[in-house]
Amino acid sequence: MKVICFIEQPFVIRRILKHLDLWENPRPPPEPLELVCEPLHSRISVPWQDDVPEIEVG
Repeated sequence: MKVICFIEQPFVIRRILKHLDLWENPRPPPEPLELVCEPLHSRISVPWQDDVPEIEVG
């Protein structure tokens, strides 16, 4: 299939969609969802490792 042109005129788009019974009044945007943020450390449990050798400086 090959695109031969684009319909860019709003009145032409509206007319085609109305003819096909696909034109509807736009709906209002949906209500925003409530986002819950949890700290990363509450989801990942990594035990503390104290077996790292000390580094002497100087």
